[in-house]
Amino acid sequence: MTEEETLTAESTMGPEERLALLKLPIEERRKILAEQAERLAQYYEDPEEAKERELWQGGDIVEL
Repeated sequence: MTEEETLTAESTMGPEERLALLKLPIEERRKILAEQAERLAQYYEDPEEAKERELWQGGDIVEL
């Protein structure tokens, strides 16, 4: 599984998985969330990903 697939899989946790996460001790939750935050930071800081995001996010804002 690629890192992108891992991020996608983790971001689409179902209700059971979310509840299981909430039932973990606070230190365990913090560790998991810190790991996820680090992976996401690396993803968003990647220059290639930034170029791709700019293609679909960039441009003028048009208010209607």
